[in-house]
Amino acid sequence: MSKIIIPAKPEDVTWTDDQWKAIMAKGRDILVAAAAGSGKTAVLVERIIQKILSEEQPIDVDQLLVVTFTNASAAEMRHRIGEALEKAINEHPHSRHLKKQLTLLNKASISTLHSFCLEVIRRYYYLIDIDPGFRIADDTEVQLIRDEVIDALFEDEYGRADNESFFNLVDSFTNDRSDEALQTIVQSIYDFARANPQPEAYLQSIISMYDVSAVEKIEDLAFVESLLFDIELQLEAAKEMIVRALEMTKLPEGPAPRAETYLADLQLIELLMKAKQDSWEALYQALLTLSFPTAKRLKKGEYDEELTAKAQKLRDNAKKKIQTLRAELFSRKPESFLRDMSEMHSLIVTLVKLVVEFSKRFEKVKIEKGLVDYADLEHYCLEILTAEVSSSGEFIPSDAALSYRSQFKEVFVDEYQDVNMVQESILKLVAKEDEEAGNLFMVGDVKQSIVRP
Repeated sequence: MSKIIIPAKPEDVTWTDDQWKAIMAKGRDILVAAAAGSGKTAVLVERIIQKILSEEQPIDVDQLLVVTFTNASAAEMRHRIGEALEKAINEHPHSRHLKKQLTLLNKASISTLHSFCLEVIRRYYYLIDIDPGFRIADDTEVQLIRDEVIDALFEDEYGRADNESFFNLVDSFTNDRSDEALQTIVQSIYDFARANPQPEAYLQSIISMYDVSAVEKIEDLAFVESLLFDIELQLEAAKEMIVRALEMTKLPEGPAPRAETYLADLQLIELLMKAKQDSWEALYQALLTLSFPTAKRLKKGEYDEELTAKAQKLRDNAKKKIQTLRAELFSRKPESFLRDMSEMHSLIVTLVKLVVEFSKRFEKVKIEKGLVDYADLEHYCLEILTAEVSSSGEFIPSDAALSYRSQFKEVFVDEYQDVNMVQESILKLVAKEDEEAGNLFMVGDVKQSIVRP
């Protein structure tokens, strides 16, 4: 494992220790996760400046790929880098290197990922099956086409003889007045699939997920490991809330009598955590009989009302987490859950067929009209940058990708929490292959994430 190299922080530097580490660390790929307003973007800009100003290995600004989430953010990033360069030139007026950077800044790759994808496609369009005269459709135009395609698809399905599987699907997902809900589901699955590097493989994985013919217990389902991990996080979060509430009982004028209640709550959560380790069935039984004790009564005026309220709110939130967990995942017997999945398998097969057919028709119309949408930009770019996909699903870089790897000494990603799996694959193809000697620097805040895959 490579060692992360961080120079000592000068005394006159105003960055915090953590910010300084993020700015100066090198030797591997780096992800900076921090809350909004913590200066993540400022750290990213400063890191770029430090790379340019480096006396040991100075980098030209056009050797950087800087990816932001919006055009406005890209323009702001370019402006901030320009200001920092001008400040550095004032301090070092005879530096040819710095003056050169201002000249190069206008053509530097500082843009949204979609703009970068467009640049890749314009340069290498001849490597894929696309009309070089394509244009990007606006959102309204795309939605109109989608509406026409989905309406025509459903009309054809209704008109087919002996189409029992489709009618069963309609009965299962719609009401008597409209099939709009099913149309929305089809398009939502299509969109989610397109946010994956291999949409077809993803759609087939949905069918496989519902094939439980050889499954005897819930733990054998492919997706349960991820569910159990999330359950563990929820239980840990609930436990932490009760621990904090318990600590408040020990403070001066804290609600001391409630300590007994919070200790009982902790015992219940510990039982749930132990049951989770045993089996899904054990956790189901534990949640089925779960009952939180009534909080100890407090004499009015004897305890700090603010502390009491804060502790009570923590307990309420912890209870809500566990009750939500029970309602969403453990409201039914495990065997009923497996039986439902088995019964839904044929419906899922039909649903996926609809999604695949919608995809084919939608792509055909876009090709006929010479249009691409933003998801197309990502997939065309990924196709250009990929020589082949290995049996393990790894994307092998093409010559085009290797060319970008040699061009970009550093790859910066702002708002990383909004990067989907296709975009992630693109970034990995143009960044260094080995993350332990990597050149990928990402900043983001998971709490602001809007990405679903």
